[in-house]
Amino acid sequence: MERVAFRELGPQKARGVIVLMPGFGDRPAAFADNGFVAALARRAHAFDIYAADAHFGYYRKRSLLERLEHDVIGPLRARGYREIWLAGASLGGFGAVAYARSHPEGVRGVMLFAPYLGPKEVVQEVAAVGLCKYQKTPGKELNEANFARANFVWLKQQACIDHRVSLWLAVGSEDRLRRPDSVLGSALDPSHVLVLPGGHGWKVWTPAVEQQASAALDTPDVHD
Repeated sequence: MERVAFRELGPQKARGVIVLMPGFGDRPAAFADNGFVAALARRAHAFDIYAADAHFGYYRKRSLLERLEHDVIGPLRARGYREIWLAGASLGGFGAVAYARSHPEGVRGVMLFAPYLGPKEVVQEVAAVGLCKYQKTPGKELNEANFARANFVWLKQQACIDHRVSLWLAVGSEDRLRRPDSVLGSALDPSHVLVLPGGHGWKVWTPAVEQQASAALDTPDVHD
């Protein structure tokens, strides 16, 4: 998996690193082409910014987490970055949550922009009881539904119990994923949830990252 550098001060100068995860059909260049990187950079002054070329093929082959760790985030951690953030848009949010639950070493926070949270039947399972009361154990079969259930179990732990990883959510008021995202949003502190006018796309995500990063990255590092 390719790793694209948008800003690279190095671990000795940067407070941490932010790894961007693209949505379905997007590649890393989309973050720059749509102003997302520039908006983030205005607020993330002390952070290096990279993107993972985590296209849908990695999800389809179920190699996403292995390749992210081996090719992208593991090497960044090994370089000495003390604070790691993930920022995922749409399908990239699904992957960002999965990586954070599978490789929690050094992950300080996750910023999610209209994240895809899983198949409709799994989202309905969680919505029926609320995230903080969700109890279902993921099955052993390697499929999208169990992957999503494992994500929700981890999100419950972070949002409702120990809050070790800082979670932030942004979504458009007319987004088709707003209702599923409310399952997560209802469990978060309201200050960590941003709803802007618009649908599912960069016209929401680019202004949202500037607002979210301003608050999220000003949060003290709990690992200090």
